[in-house]
Amino acid sequence: MNAFHSWYCRSSAAHRIAMLTLLAAASVAGCGGKSGGSDGGGSSSGFGGSTGSVANSGPTKTALRVEALDADGDSLQYQWRVTGGSVENRNARETMWTLPDGPGLHFAYVLISDGKGGYREQQYAVSSDGTRVSAPVRPPVAYTASTVSDFSGTPVRLRFQAPGDTSFAPPGGGTPVRRTVYLPDVQVQVVSNGAVVYSGVSDLSGEVGLPKLDAARSYDIKCATTQGVVLDTCLAGFAPGTVASVVTVQPALPEGRNLRLHGHVGLADGGICGTENEFLGLQSAATVQLLQADGAVLGAPVRVNRFGDYALDAAVAVQARLKLRVQCESYAATLDVPAPAAAGYVRSVPVEVSHQIPNSRPRVVRMLANGMDGNVRGDTLDLETAASQTRALPSPDHFLTYKGKDTRLSACMYYRSLGAVGDCDAQGNMVAAISFDDWKRKHKFKPYAGANTEVAADYINKWDLNLVRRMVATSTAPDSMAFYVCNHPGPDGSTQTEIDQVLDTAFRGENQVACVAMEYSTSPGVNGGVPFTKFLTFGPDGALLPSINLDGRGEKYMPGACVACHGGTQYNGRFPDKGNPSPFLGARFLPFDTGNFLFSSRPELTERAQTDALYLLNQMVRATERTGAAPPDSPTTRLIDGWYAGGRTLDKNYLPPRWRVDETQAATAGAARFYREVIGTSCRTCHTALGSSRFDWDEFGPLQMRGISETHVCGGTADLARNASMPNALVTRNSMAERVKTDPGLAALMRTYFGCDAPRPDPAYPQQ
Repeated sequence: MNAFHSWYCRSSAAHRIAMLTLLAAASVAGCGGKSGGSDGGGSSSGFGGSTGSVANSGPTKTALRVEALDADGDSLQYQWRVTGGSVENRNARETMWTLPDGPGLHFAYVLISDGKGGYREQQYAVSSDGTRVSAPVRPPVAYTASTVSDFSGTPVRLRFQAPGDTSFAPPGGGTPVRRTVYLPDVQVQVVSNGAVVYSGVSDLSGEVGLPKLDAARSYDIKCATTQGVVLDTCLAGFAPGTVASVVTVQPALPEGRNLRLHGHVGLADGGICGTENEFLGLQSAATVQLLQADGAVLGAPVRVNRFGDYALDAAVAVQARLKLRVQCESYAATLDVPAPAAAGYVRSVPVEVSHQIPNSRPRVVRMLANGMDGNVRGDTLDLETAASQTRALPSPDHFLTYKGKDTRLSACMYYRSLGAVGDCDAQGNMVAAISFDDWKRKHKFKPYAGANTEVAADYINKWDLNLVRRMVATSTAPDSMAFYVCNHPGPDGSTQTEIDQVLDTAFRGENQVACVAMEYSTSPGVNGGVPFTKFLTFGPDGALLPSINLDGRGEKYMPGACVACHGGTQYNGRFPDKGNPSPFLGARFLPFDTGNFLFSSRPELTERAQTDALYLLNQMVRATERTGAAPPDSPTTRLIDGWYAGGRTLDKNYLPPRWRVDETQAATAGAARFYREVIGTSCRTCHTALGSSRFDWDEFGPLQMRGISETHVCGGTADLARNASMPNALVTRNSMAERVKTDPGLAALMRTYFGCDAPRPDPAYPQQ
C-alpha cells in the first residue's frame, strides 16, 4: 500500500537534514531564543513587519516568504498554494498562510516565473501540532448512491507522434540523432457505427486518454493535425480489448504538404519553456508559427510539446523563402528557415529549425515561514540532494505519472463514482465529501467496531517510501476487506536510535502526513458484482483529500497517484471527468515485503513480535486475489505463497523458480543477488500488482530482463516517453542509485541485467 514518500528538508544547498530534525523546529509553538528568519536587519521575522498585524495574528497565522534570483534580470511573478488551511495568493514574494485547525504536517507551494518560460517551484513543510487547536468536529456524511456506466472493455491511451524521420543535430555538433516528436493538439474523434462517441485533442505529451471502450465493438479513430480540416481515419477497425493499452498513432501527411519542419525549443539552462502544473491550474508552452519572408502568416501557431519539440507540415512554394516565429510567453524571435536544395522543399526531406532561448529559470535562494512571534516554523522541502541521480531527470512529470496524470476534476469524479462525494463542481471541488470517520464507520474500524477483528502492524518502509507506516486492516465479510495506513516521516539514517525516534513520534500521533484507505468491496452495477480495489486519502484532520505529494515533485491527484504502483488494468492516462465512469480500476493491493522494512526496538513492536500480524496482513492481501482453492494464479499469490512456503515467517531469501539458475555460467552469474537487492527492493511489489505476465519479473527470469527493461531503466533512446521511466518513484530510484554507486559488484550486475548502472542522457538535449 505504497502511498507516501519520506519528507526531508533542505536548510541549505549543501545540507539535507532529517525530517526528525525538521519537526523539532517545525512545531508552531516555536523554538524560542534566536529566530532563524532574520535577514540581518531589525525584523526578527525577516518580513519587515509587512505581514504581521492585529488582523493576521493567532496561533495558526504563518507568514511565508521566498527569496529568488533571476540571472537574466527578469521581473519575477509568484503564485501560492497550500495543502491545508488557506493562503493569500498574492503576486508577491511574501504572503500569509492560515494553518488548518487540528494537528498534522502541511505543505505550502510557491511557483515563481520570469515571464519568459522559466519556472521554479519551491515547497515548504510546517507542522500544526504545536498550535493545540483541535480539528473541527465533522458531522456524519452518508455515502451517495452513484449511478455508473460499466461494461466489458478498457480505456485506451493514444500517443500521437510525427511520422517519418525526425532527426536532430546535437547543439554541440555531431551526427544527427533520431528523436521521437510527440504531437500536441491533434484533433481526435472516435467513431462507432457511424456515431461519434468521443471528441478531444491531444495534450502536451501528444496523448489522448479515451474513455472506456466496449470490448465487443470496433472503432475508427479519426484525427487531424491541422485545425479547420476534415478529420481523416488514422486507425481503422480498432478493437480495444479488456486491458489498458497505449496505442501509437502516426497521422499521415496530407497530400500537397511538401514542407516538413521540426525542431527543439529550449532555455539556455537546458530547461523547457513553460510548465504544466495541475495543482495550480497552470499550463504554458512555447509556440512556433510558419511565416512567409514578408511576415505573412502561413498557418496557426503550433505548440511545442513537453519535451521541447515540435513538428509541423505545410503546403508552400518549392523555392519559398520562409521564416519561423518562436514565442515563449513574452519572449519572441523570428528565425530563417534554411533554404531548400535545388529540388525545393519536398516532404521526403524534413527540415530542422531549433532555437535556444537566451533565458534561464529563476533560482530559489531560500524560503521561510514565521509565526507572529517571529520564530521560524518548519523548513523547505526537498527530497533530492545535488548529487541525486534524479537531478538528471528534472521534469516534474517524470515520476509517478507513467500510467497517467489526474486533475482536480478527475479526482473528484473518481470519488463521486465511489459515492464518497455527493457531486463535483466545474472546477473539481468536492461537494458533500465523507470524512475519515465516515469511512471507518462504514468498515467498522475502532471505535465503530463490531464482531470483526483488527490486524495492525507498525514499521518503516525504508527502501521504498521511507515512511513510518501505521497499518490497520479488518474484514467484515469475505467480499469486504479494508485497510488504512497513517503515514509519518521516516528517518534520514538507519541507526536503531533514529528508527526508534521517528516511530515514537508517530506513536504519539505527531507529524502525520495523511492516512490512505484502501478497500476491497463491491459497488452496485460495477465489475459484475465482484469486489474490487478502491482508494481514498484523508488529511490529518480527517478531510477527504484529492491530491498528495509522493516524491517532492508536486501534488499528484487521485487515483493516478495510487495506481502508479497498485496496478490498474482499467486505468489509462486519467480517470474520466465526464459522464458516469466506472470506479473499477483493475488495481490491486501490494503484499507486505518485510525485507524492505525497519522495526522498532520496543519488545512489542520488533519484527519478531509482529510476525503473526504481518503474516495475517499478507493473507488478507492474498484473499483479494480471489484464487480460492485453485493453484496460485497471479503474481501476488505466487509471491506470497513463496514467502511463506516454510511457515508463518516471511522468507527474505526467497527466490522464484525462474531465478534459480546455474550461476557458474557467465550469463547468469549473480542472478540471485540481483533479484534480491534490485528487483526485490525496487521493482517487485509494484510489478506483482500489475497482475499480468507481461510485467511479472519473477516469471521472466534473469536472461530476459535486459530485453524487456533496458529502455525503461536506462533510457538514451529516441522514445522519450519511455526513457528512464523506471523505477517510477523518485525516492526508490535514488535509493537504488545510492547503493549501486557504493557497490561495484551491484553496479556490474545492473549493467549485465539492465544494460546500465545509471540513466543515459537524452539523445540530443540532455536536460538540466
